[in-house]
Amino acid sequence: MNIDAQCGRYFKYRCFIECGPTWKRTKIDNRPAREETYAAMRELSAKILDPVVERFGPIELTFAFVSPALDREIRKSPPANTSRAGDQHAGCELNSTGRPYCKRLGISCDFKAERVGSRIVAAWIAAKTEFDRLYWYGDSRPIHVSIGPDNSRIVWSAPYSGGHRALFSQSDVFENLPHA
Repeated sequence: MNIDAQCGRYFKYRCFIECGPTWKRTKIDNRPAREETYAAMRELSAKILDPVVERFGPIELTFAFVSPALDREIRKSPPANTSRAGDQHAGCELNSTGRPYCKRLGISCDFKAERVGSRIVAAWIAAKTEFDRLYWYGDSRPIHVSIGPDNSRIVWSAPYSGGHRALFSQSDVFENLPHA
């Protein structure tokens, strides 16, 4: 796959592959091995990221696809807050036994909108798009969003004071937001 090819209106595959501080430091080969991962990147772009850019303006991907090689590099510098089995940053890649690293498949990315706080963008995503998981960590922090076969629309929030994630319904997290 040509990583300079467009996977959406505003993103190339390279945006998902060459992303995040560890990749920027190591420049490791982080290309997916499976076409299904590239297809998930196209779907995430089309169904979530492109509409977000059209509504709110430019966004910056801060973390996206993580190959096994990049995951090893990330784990060398704690805190390594990724989970190959639990998050969709591994895309649709398979482990050494031929099973998906994450059984939910799809793919995830973390991003920030350049002109709008994360809370408004997260509320809009929750109301207007199909997604699997949406993690909101605070208004000035990146949003984590994934897409996958289930698109279960689960929203997690990490309140500033608690320091841990708590599951809330979409209306609990976003009830008092301005309608964007």
